[in-house]
Amino acid sequence: MIQRRFSSLLATLALIGFPLLASGHNYRVDAIRIVHPWATPTVSAITDGATGRGYLVLRNTGRKPDKLLAASAEIAQKVELRAGGKMGDASTAHPVQAIEIPAGGEVRLKPNGPHLMLIGLEQPLEEGQHFWVVLEFERAGKISVGMFVQKNAESPIY
Repeated sequence: MIQRRFSSLLATLALIGFPLLASGHNYRVDAIRIVHPWATPTVSAITDGATGRGYLVLRNTGRKPDKLLAASAEIAQKVELRAGGKMGDASTAHPVQAIEIPAGGEVRLKPNGPHLMLIGLEQPLEEGQHFWVVLEFERAGKISVGMFVQKNAESPIY
């Protein structure tokens, strides 16, 4: 009898959890959809001031533009919003106050483009690791998203 109830409970939990698993690691806050947050692995031995990079897609399904104003993570002393660009053949990145997400549009934070700079990492970012980042938007507010550390995730399927 107890085993049957336990099996029923497991089946119920599996059915409840399946939609969450099927959605991958996508998040939504108000009109902003955050798709496939990920970070690149760092070298295994880090020193003071070590940095990492985080990427994701921000989709605005609303009728008004929004802005990503700030980000933070417990694994880093500071997270900066960066805009990417080119100077000759070299890629450059500089801190920005905000990243605008147009109404009905999207912004891809990607290698050699806008991204999150994780400054002062407390530990190396290793393939398969997971950590949380808090994103703060002008209109949509704050949300915590799980960021996965992986190589070559530039073209996620979603």
